[in-house]
Amino acid sequence: MSRALNRLTVPACTAAAVSILLLSSCSQNSGDRATTKPTPSGAGIVSASGPSAAPDSQLLKRAASVVASVPGGALLEGGSERVGDGIHTRPVLREGKTYRLLLICVGQGRALLTVIPKKSGADAVVPCDQAVVQQRIHGHGPVQIDVVGSKATTGALAWRINEL
Repeated sequence: MSRALNRLTVPACTAAAVSILLLSSCSQNSGDRATTKPTPSGAGIVSASGPSAAPDSQLLKRAASVVASVPGGALLEGGSERVGDGIHTRPVLREGKTYRLLLICVGQGRALLTVIPKKSGADAVVPCDQAVVQQRIHGHGPVQIDVVGSKATTGALAWRINEL
């Protein structure tokens, strides 16, 4: 309501009559504006992020919950992303240390994991069937880890890197 009130103008109201005319003028102008010119409203914003965004939000929570439930060593880093955004991280792994990468994709389709340099870990397919994919990664300094959904893949990704 405050957004609508901020946009209204009451040019015919004087300072002395504002308190009397404000209610009738504002409600009349609000009605006129709604019928002649569409304006953004809170309802439009809710509907845009409501039902269509709820599945993404639920998938992100589900994916993060599954990854968090897997016991592991000391956390290096982790997170969750929409498949469309992918995972793109560049951790610096200590030389000679071994790490475990956990990945999950919840949704439809599959994602592709790429690890560079290849001596640190192998590329893999991550099906979006809620199965946890695990891979050992060997520390050789900076490592590039990318997970990208293949064409028409939808859903959420969650990941975690633990030092073993």
